Amino acid sequence: MANSYSIRTQMIRALEVVAERALKQSPGRTGLKSPLACALTFWICTSAAVAEDGCGKFAWSVAREREALIAQSQPILPSGASIEPGQDQAFKLLLRQPDEAGFVMLPERKPRIENWRGGIVRLPAPPQGGIYQVTLSDEAWVDVVQNGGYARSIGSSGRSDCPGLRKSIRFEAGSSPIVLQISGASVEVISIVAGSAR
Repeated sequence: MANSYSIRTQMIRALEVVAERALKQSPGRTGLKSPLACALTFWICTSAAVAEDGCGKFAWSVAREREALIAQSQPILPSGASIEPGQDQAFKLLLRQPDEAGFVMLPERKPRIENWRGGIVRLPAPPQGGIYQVTLSDEAWVDVVQNGGYARSIGSSGRSDCPGLRKSIRFEAGSSPIVLQISGASVEVISIVAGSAR
């Protein structure tokens, strides 16, 4: 944070110097230069602020997933529903008490909190086997179930400082239908983006 702040401060000072020099060279065109300088200053501040949150610090790019997770037009599904989401399309899953979630297998990991919620959603088979990515808006445990077994997790990246996105997990999946299980969540509704990794 100190580093990013220092760089931002230096960039703003440099821009101010450039703007001052431009104004001295063309004193009659202040109306044009001032808005330009203001716009550039705003752009630098905004860019630095985005860089300072954790969204750019995941192990792989989650920019498209984050955009989908914060979008307003997400279908809302009850636990147990089936959906065929488009590429980079998010959906909201309504979570339930553990005994009402409808798990097809017990969650592979015991939840870390006492009063948790969970749910499942049925997804179509990936076009081909390979890396399957699940990205969540909130903290929860994810199981990808295929052919009566758990798909193997091959990577996970999470941050608590990225607004709208908490974690992204990658699995080694085959080309058969998927039951996505969410457990250990403290929220009642969770947004999800799932599909073959790019």
